[in-house]
Amino acid sequence: MSKTVVVMSCAHVMPSVSNERFDWLGKFLYDLRPDEFWNLGDFSEMGSLSTFDSRNPQKLATRSYEKDIKHTFDAHDRMWYWFKHYKKGMPRRVFIQGNHEYRIDRAIEHDPMLAGKDYGISTSHLGIDTYYNEYHPYDNGSPALVLDDGVCYSHFISSGAYGKALYGYNLGSKLTEKMGCSVTVGHDHRFSYSVKPETMLGPQHGLVVGCFIGDQHDWAGQANREWSRGVAIKHGYGGGSYDLEWVSLERLRKEYGNS
Repeated sequence: MSKTVVVMSCAHVMPSVSNERFDWLGKFLYDLRPDEFWNLGDFSEMGSLSTFDSRNPQKLATRSYEKDIKHTFDAHDRMWYWFKHYKKGMPRRVFIQGNHEYRIDRAIEHDPMLAGKDYGISTSHLGIDTYYNEYHPYDNGSPALVLDDGVCYSHFISSGAYGKALYGYNLGSKLTEKMGCSVTVGHDHRFSYSVKPETMLGPQHGLVVGCFIGDQHDWAGQANREWSRGVAIKHGYGGGSYDLEWVSLERLRKEYGNS
């Protein structure tokens, strides 16, 4: 049976940026009523646990683990508000842990005394069990690989033995070449899509779904211009194949921003 599937990655929710875009996405999802929703990770920025700004006390002073968690819950509440308000059945919801959520695990590995569901830090604080049916955490230090109806989903695909993400232009094509099947990932922030229609098992779709970031990131510089902000819709999904539709964040703003 063919399905309608929405895929999102890399929202990078952070307290300094409004969550208004999730109001737009929530209304869109309620109107579309997809069968499935896949969140490929890096939903929360978790800037409070970043090690990149350890030499910048001014940035560190403005960060808060509690604010990171509260803003993450607020984003999820906005996404699923209309389904809950009208008591409609939600789609199947799958969450694959990204490297930003994995910051919590890394912090605990570095200092086990930080761990604690009530008075410490924990991935349970992200509310994934509240908002999703399925959760796939990191596996052996890399994002989980989830095979679903002929498609391999992950936050990213590793390029070699050291677990670094496969990257580069025309990444969609590189994904199918490496994995030998249809693949859907996030992480890269740049939309990429490639189809190999000639395979014996049917077409192979290599898809990088871009990001859902709401503002410019100062650390990224010119790369901000290359990022594709939006979500992907897979129509007629089944057996590893589908018809792809891209919905940009700007399109969501124009359609739902004033409703």
